[in-house]
Amino acid sequence: MRMNIHFKKGVEKMYPVLETKRLVLRPLQDNDFDNMFKIASNPKIIETMEWDLWNDPEIYKKEFINQVNSGVYFTIRKKKTNVFIGFFILLNFIDKKKNNVKYSQICTALFPKYWGKGFCTEVTEKITHFAFMGIKTPWICANQLHINHAAGKVLQKCGYSFHANYKMEKGPYDQYRYIREDYIKNNSIDISKDENIYDFSLLIKKSPYSYEKPIRKINGIKYVKEPTGYLCGQSVIAMLANVSVDEVIDVIGHDKGTSVAEIGNALTWYGIKHNKRQPYTKDKKLPDICILSLKLPKYGHWSLYYKGKYYDPEFGILKECPPNAKLNHYWEIMK
Repeated sequence: MRMNIHFKKGVEKMYPVLETKRLVLRPLQDNDFDNMFKIASNPKIIETMEWDLWNDPEIYKKEFINQVNSGVYFTIRKKKTNVFIGFFILLNFIDKKKNNVKYSQICTALFPKYWGKGFCTEVTEKITHFAFMGIKTPWICANQLHINHAAGKVLQKCGYSFHANYKMEKGPYDQYRYIREDYIKNNSIDISKDENIYDFSLLIKKSPYSYEKPIRKINGIKYVKEPTGYLCGQSVIAMLANVSVDEVIDVIGHDKGTSVAEIGNALTWYGIKHNKRQPYTKDKKLPDICILSLKLPKYGHWSLYYKGKYYDPEFGILKECPPNAKLNHYWEIMK
C-alpha cells in the first residue's frame, strides 16, 4: 500500500543509525508506513501496548506523519536481510527552564513471530547504552502493562528495577527505571575521558518567548478539538498560545498524554504566566482563564476554562463542566 503523505519540510532525524550483533536500528522514514500500519492494526501487539488499535490506514496516516516528524522512532531490522521486525521509541523529556534532558522513556513493539528470540533484549541493551552514553540522560523509565509479563523480564535482564505500579485506561502497569550512575557502575564504565562514542549531541531548542515577551496577550480563545484521544493537553496549550497542535507536540516532545510538569514547561516555553496548581472545591470560583485537571471514569483529562465557558478538547465548547467529569485541580493563567 502506498499513500500520498506529506511531511514537514526540513525535518532532520534526531538519532543516528545504531547496530547490534543481529540488528540495525534506523530512524523512522516516510517509506515505513506499510510496516508501521501492520503493527498498529495488529490486535495481538496493541493489547500489550499503551497505543490504541488502528484499523483504517487513512485515519492512521496523520498519526504516522507525527511519528516520523517527532524524530524519536527507530525501526528494527535484521542486519543480514533488512527485514522490518518492529520499532522502538526513545523519548526525551526536556526541562524547558534548564534547557536539558530531565529523563527518557523507552517503548518497543515486535511482530509476534519474533517474540522470544532475544531481539527485544538486544535492542533494549543498545538503546539504554545510547541514551546514557550518547544523550547522557539522568534516568530512563519503561512501562509494562500487567498483561505483558515478558516485557518486565526483559527490562530486569537489562538492569532496570521496578519503581511503582500505576493505572491507565488499558489497565494496571508497572514502571521500571534505570539511573545513569547505576548503569555506569554496573558496567564498570570509565567516564573520566568524557568521550561520546556516538559522536552525537541532542540539540535542544531555546524558546524565543519569555514572561516579558509572551507569544501573545490572551484576549480570546479559538477552540481546538484534539486530533486524537491522547492530545487533550497539547490542544489546551494550542488554544492558549493560538498555535497548531502539531507545533505544541514539537514543543512538548511527544504526541501522548501529558504530565503536570510537561504542561507547566509548555506554558513557560510560550511565556504564558501561571500560578501554581490549586485544588478545587465547590465553594471556589474559577479564575477567568485556567487549565482544568479533570478525572473521567476511565482516564485523566485536561480542559480549558475561559470567562464562563469550558473549551474542552474532547467535548466541545460547553456552559458546564464536561459530563461525568470531576474537577480536581485548576491552574490559573495570568492576564
